[in-house]
Amino acid sequence: MSAPQKPDSLLGVAARDLERLGRVTATLARHGFGALVGAGGREAGADAEEREGERGSAPALRFTRLLADLGPTFIKLGQVLSIRRDLLPPEYIAALETLQDAAPPIPFEAVRAAVAAGLGRPLAQAFASFEERPLGTASIAQSHRASAHDGTALVVKVQRPGIERTLRGDLDLLYLVARALETAIDEAQLAAVSEVIAEFEKGLLRELDFGAELENLETARRLLDPARRLRVPAPHRELSSRTVLAMELFAGRPLRSLEPGSEAARRAVEELVHAAVKQVFVDGFFHGDPHPGNVLVNASGDVCLIDFGLVGRLETAQREDLVSLVLGLLVGDDAGIARTLLRMGTPTQRVNLAELRAEVARIRTTHLAATAIGDLDSRGFAEAFGQAANRFRIKLAPEYAVLAKAAATLEGIVRTWHPQIDLPAIARPAVERIVAERWSPTRMLADAMSGATGVGSLLRGLPTQLEQLLSDVESGNLQVRALSPGLDSLPDRLQQLASRLSLALFAASLSVCAALLLPERLALDLRSGLFALCLVLAVSGWTALGWWSVLGRGRPLRLAPLLKLLRRR
Repeated sequence: MSAPQKPDSLLGVAARDLERLGRVTATLARHGFGALVGAGGREAGADAEEREGERGSAPALRFTRLLADLGPTFIKLGQVLSIRRDLLPPEYIAALETLQDAAPPIPFEAVRAAVAAGLGRPLAQAFASFEERPLGTASIAQSHRASAHDGTALVVKVQRPGIERTLRGDLDLLYLVARALETAIDEAQLAAVSEVIAEFEKGLLRELDFGAELENLETARRLLDPARRLRVPAPHRELSSRTVLAMELFAGRPLRSLEPGSEAARRAVEELVHAAVKQVFVDGFFHGDPHPGNVLVNASGDVCLIDFGLVGRLETAQREDLVSLVLGLLVGDDAGIARTLLRMGTPTQRVNLAELRAEVARIRTTHLAATAIGDLDSRGFAEAFGQAANRFRIKLAPEYAVLAKAAATLEGIVRTWHPQIDLPAIARPAVERIVAERWSPTRMLADAMSGATGVGSLLRGLPTQLEQLLSDVESGNLQVRALSPGLDSLPDRLQQLASRLSLALFAASLSVCAALLLPERLALDLRSGLFALCLVLAVSGWTALGWWSVLGRGRPLRLAPLLKLLRRR
């Protein structure tokens, strides 16, 4: 095993991040987004022609090409944004869904070293055979065909060397940009851009840990219905680690290779729909990206789901809310759908229920009025549903975004390979099961007992609370305070203005000192040193004041993102 690398110094980390920031800025300019960073300067020759060609393209396409050009972190970010229909317009969603997670192959010597480092033993000792030619390449990992010493055919995913350090550096830069956008743009603060980046960081770091995907594979296999023909590859723990994942090889071909409408395609789609209904409504654990490349079919008609790096999880209450939503859509209960939407999310302000019901009715009649599945616009419904939640300031749980992505992908498969499928007949048993459990006598009795316990606790504490209230009235400790938002914020605003004025005076005085100490000739003497110090402090003061006044709009500056960036090794 190679010797551990020495951690980068603070200056090394900063220099690397500045270099990466420079490349990001140049890429922004090349794709026609130079105005965002003030990098729209002169470019000549082929670069200028390429930039002009980019400017002639639709903004959504240019944004997608930009992310693809920036590398793996930004490609993954684009894939995550493609499921946030509540944040981006439909044309951006459609463009981002075309992002392909591909990368140049890793040299086999690097693969050999990565396997040895991940498993703690040489590749030849861990596997009986290991093909040099990869089965597939992606930005994070590369897959190879191999075999265990007992003869089991395997697929081995090997993480790209150094990819974690690259991703972490890009994530820190993204977080700083997100905080800057939130302080400068009100809409960005409303959309909680930094929270999106934080969720993206959690998901991406989980994807870097192949142990998490191994757990997902084992969970999916444990929840398989033995009566169905859906399969999930069995992982091999003894040949896996955080950066290496070995699983059994399923001898099949991708779903995309099947003829649409053929008997094999119809059977495969029916298996997928049965599995999706069970995963969402019964298990609460579902595949988050069931695109045709992740679905394999063998000659016997067995269907195999692969790549469990992205999964979704739904609690019992969330599954019940989904059933309530489906039932409300079937019977046209707009008021019930509105109440379900409120339960599915967290309102961040007062919601006008009458306006919400009217918006739900408009969305339902616009996107779900058709009777044939081929005419239903479920993708448009999901987009409109997310936009309605955003408009009424209802923050939906991230699990619903993953579910919407998976549902839209599965809908595309159904439309292409088996549009005549009877979805209600497949979904009915699972929905009836959840409804029966929700209204079962045992469940209703448990809910009644829970409510009675809460009321009893309230009644027991009521005399003590009334006694405390009367005591406060008698002793004069009860105070009534009038709320005046404008006046209440006055002390904070005065403090901010005083702080900004002090910072301006500090920067101005240092600027004057630097001007007075300006040496007549460059020389390394005390006067030159004092001049340089005053100049640096003055520039820093004016920069901080500009950030605070223009971008921060007078809000207190946040140093946590910058400190996080500097602490990283």
